This record gives sequence, C-alpha cells and structure tokens, in this order.
Amino acid sequence: MNPDTADVAMLHQDPHPAHRGFAEAVGADLIDYHRLDLGPLDGTVAEDAVSGLTYPEYDVYLVEGSRPLYAALTRRFARSGKLVYLAADHGLYELGSSDFEGDSTLKSLAGRFGRPAARALGRRGIDGVVAVSDFVAEFTRPFVGPETPIEIAHPFVQPETYDALGGVEPNLDANVAVTVARPWRYKGVDLLVETWPAVREEHPDAELHVVGKGHPESYAETPGVRVRGFVENLADAFAPASLFVQPSRVDAFPVSTLEAMRAGVPPLVTQTAGTRSEARQIDDSLVVGATPGALAEGVCEYFGRGADERREFADRARERGARFDADTRTAAFREAFRAVLKAL
Repeated sequence: MNPDTADVAMLHQDPHPAHRGFAEAVGADLIDYHRLDLGPLDGTVAEDAVSGLTYPEYDVYLVEGSRPLYAALTRRFARSGKLVYLAADHGLYELGSSDFEGDSTLKSLAGRFGRPAARALGRRGIDGVVAVSDFVAEFTRPFVGPETPIEIAHPFVQPETYDALGGVEPNLDANVAVTVARPWRYKGVDLLVETWPAVREEHPDAELHVVGKGHPESYAETPGVRVRGFVENLADAFAPASLFVQPSRVDAFPVSTLEAMRAGVPPLVTQTAGTRSEARQIDDSLVVGATPGALAEGVCEYFGRGADERREFADRARERGARFDADTRTAAFREAFRAVLKAL
C-alpha cells in the first residue's frame, strides 16, 4: 500500500496524548468511538462490533483500544479497509489473568471467546502493528502471526513537561527514591512499599516518595514512605530524588520512566516494563525482577553507589531522556507507520 496516498483514520476512545500526536503525524482523521443503541444487546461486544459498520470508509484504520478494535474488525471483515493495531497496552501479555487491570485490546476478546479465538481473529483481521516497545512487540507477535509486519515507535514526553524537566537538578546525594504512577495493581507500587523495610535495614535514612492521585494513605505507615499524592509540577517530584523506580508487574512503555530520565534521575525498572530497554542503556543493574526482593536488592545496590557513579548514571539518564521529545518521536512513528503500510 502506498503510504503517500492512503486515507487514514484513527479509531479511539479517549486517546493517550502521545497517540493523538502519532495520529497527527500521519495525517489521520480522529474518529471517536461511538455505540449504537441496540436495546437488549446494550453493553455487549455485539454492540461494539455492529457500531463499526457506521464508520466512514478509509483505506487504513489505526486502532487504539478494545471497543474501537471490535468495530474496526467488523469493518475489516464486512466491508473494506486495512487495520493497523497501535499496540500500546499490556492486555495480550495478561490474557487469562483474573486480576488484570487497566485498558486492554484483544484481552477482552479472549475473555469472551477464549485465547485461540483471539489469536484467530488477530491473525485474520490485523494487517499490521506499530508497537510502543520491543517488549510489547514480543507478546503481540503470537496473536498476529509470523508474517504480519510489526514496527516499533516509542511514545514521547509532552512538550511542556519535557521542557520543565530539562531544568531539574536532582539531589543525587540523597537516599531518596520516587515513583510516579496511578494506583493500579499492574503498576506495582504496593510491591515497592513492601520492599521498604528491607531497604531501610541497609540504608536507615532511605525515603520513598509515592507520587500520584489515589494511593492508599496507609502506605505512609511504613517507615520512610511518604505519600505525596498528586503533584502539579513533576519537577518538584523529581528534584529531591536520586533514583526513580518503575515497579510495574507489567507495563507497555511507561512515560513516567522517560520523564525521570529527562529530569536526570536514573530509573530502576522491572523486567516486565517496556522501558527496560532504556534502563539497560544506562546500566544492566537498573533492570530487576518484579518482586519485593528483587526491587529491594536493586534499590540497595544503587543507594550503595558513590557520588561519582551516581552522577555518571544521572548523566546517561538525562542524555537518554532527551531522545523522547515530541518532534523526534512523532517523526519515528511516521516512519514506522509508513514501513507497515509499504509491507501490506
């Protein structure tokens, strides 16, 4: 398919700001997901699917989110248009998990029809994939088959935040770690809080700042843990810290890791976070298992480093974080999307 002549629409339901930027980068029309009123079928996957028949005709549908995906699959099978899946969540990784939280795509298909059915639908209906990380591409591949083109395009830090974080001077001498996350189980903040008594045994002055609205106030009952809640200016969250921790049980490519690096704060991330690729560019020790023991070991190892090593890590982090500006990442997405279309 010729990417220069294709008409593109992005089907979405409350898109991530970076994904909105991706759509703009390829000249895609934004189409909000909407549902038809089908009476007794209200709220079912059938309603989602039938709604797809009402969408205007495009050559390519770039799809973000599960309900728009059902609609796009219906459109793909019943009428026309290629389907490119923007793989940006961890739904496929956690198929079959009873405690799955967060947004999903084919995950809910498998919940209704079983894992083999989800793979069959994906292989027949998804023509190409742009994944937000190598990690996401790995667990998406089995659901789209070996021949489906997959390209990688990372998200970006929002421009205003990017500019503000570039001026942060973190307190690299302090034994202070910060995590920035929503209070969802898959983000793993509870695992990090659980580690803190073990961290304090080795580093009695160690502090953990939990940033983000909605976290339990009970976290503060753990010695050394401070629940800061919502912080208007992220620079204020990163400035007191020498270490950022992304303790996710699973995470596609969390932008908070990128924000920390932009602020010059080295990130410790789990093996099941897509940003492991970035942390490894700083040092292999900054990628650990998603368990309290592994997180504690990683934090203690970093807090045991001297000033020179911390500064070296921070410089690498800031250099790496500078790559995630909007212009660079949207240009990279444009090239990845074009490569997928050329392969169709």
